Amino acid sequence: MAGAVRRRHTSAMPAPIHEYAAALHEHLTRFPPTEGFRLVDVRAEADQAADDTTDTKGDQVAVVFRWRRNPHTFVLRFDREFAGVFGPEDAVTRTPHDDVVREVWCENVGFWLMEELDTGLLARARRRRAGPEIVLTAPVPQTHDAPQVWVDEVPQFAPEVHLPWRIHARLAARSVLARIRGRRAPMAWATWGSLDAEPGDGLRDGEWLGEAGMDPARVRAIRDDGRLLVWLQALTDALEDLAVGQCAVVTTVDPQIARIEVLETTNRAPEGLRDRLVLAGVHVAADEGARTVLVPDGRGGDEAVDTALC
Repeated sequence: MAGAVRRRHTSAMPAPIHEYAAALHEHLTRFPPTEGFRLVDVRAEADQAADDTTDTKGDQVAVVFRWRRNPHTFVLRFDREFAGVFGPEDAVTRTPHDDVVREVWCENVGFWLMEELDTGLLARARRRRAGPEIVLTAPVPQTHDAPQVWVDEVPQFAPEVHLPWRIHARLAARSVLARIRGRRAPMAWATWGSLDAEPGDGLRDGEWLGEAGMDPARVRAIRDDGRLLVWLQALTDALEDLAVGQCAVVTTVDPQIARIEVLETTNRAPEGLRDRLVLAGVHVAADEGARTVLVPDGRGGDEAVDTALC
């Protein structure tokens, strides 16, 4: 995999690749690398020929997995020389025989999976279909606009946890006694709040988008209808153009189909931002279970995008 640290194992004759596959299967079963990762299989693939998507040739181990609610099955391949943060120090502190080499190798693969999957590997990696599986290869280098642009979710109002009425009553009594005795009542917010009222309305969510000329109220209305799947925003590091885009992905009557209903960029948005918002929306929709995303085509219609190859 591109970007990985590599080193030569000290063993003159490395163990068969199927032993690496078996060891990694056991390791990932016992220690899932991150929440959302579901192991499907770990298999040995002998004599994999090099192609234009990989810089390795020879025996490899294929990790087959599912991610969150994403409907697709993904594959990542690792060779015996793959190494990472656990390689250098363990090469010194442990006796370099096959069992230790495989153990360190498994730790390296597991840690790499944790770091890369949690930081958006599925959105960065190149993809190609191989039967029912999607093979992921070297992450595409990230390019930065001037000013730099980030696409992430819009922070939204999160209702506070409602306490059972018995706890409310008990805390209310303690609060009253504390006030009578001239003491603080630190839980007053919980004791005096209404049991059936929302502790807020979320009417200001995304207000900074409105200040930039976009329409966050439209997305809030979609959320009130119960159709909002994800609300994305594009922000820059330029103070005069903090918010430059928004994208709202909604559900449809078919749980495997999502739709981009709101897609806005400002006049000062960097070139290509619209495509970045669409791609981010497609990836999030896929992680929520969508196989297809309907994207506005600019002519009043929609284009169906397969989430498998985005």
